[in-house]
Amino acid sequence: MILSTSVINPNKKRFKKTAISYTLITIFFFAFSRIYESFSFGETSVHMHYLFAVPLVGGIILVILLKALPQFSRISFNLWNSAVAIITAGTLFRGIVNLSGRSTTLDAPYWYVGIGFVVLALLSISINPIRLKKNFRTTEV
Repeated sequence: MILSTSVINPNKKRFKKTAISYTLITIFFFAFSRIYESFSFGETSVHMHYLFAVPLVGGIILVILLKALPQFSRISFNLWNSAVAIITAGTLFRGIVNLSGRSTTLDAPYWYVGIGFVVLALLSISINPIRLKKNFRTTEV
């Protein structure tokens, strides 16, 4: 059976889709934060100004992990995406509150839950290869 050259490796496809998605999200948040700040009547917010950095850094780390770990599981991928989304939402919330001229601690749960998801994602990355080796050994015997 001859394989067509149009068949793409699923890992390459996920890598490419992830890189494009995070690039577009970063561009969107960069433009959104600049436009939102321009209508803030002189108020500034570090959180709003650097909102784009959260998906940028999260995407770079994810792309590196996808390239370095070919056995990167779907649950690790989803946990990482969730962590980036939660931290981005927390940064956006804090930026909007700061631009309104107020301060609050209502954004604290975003940070705690986001960090929790990062920890879960990193644990799932480290546990998955151990589980795969254990399953391979039991099927060998």
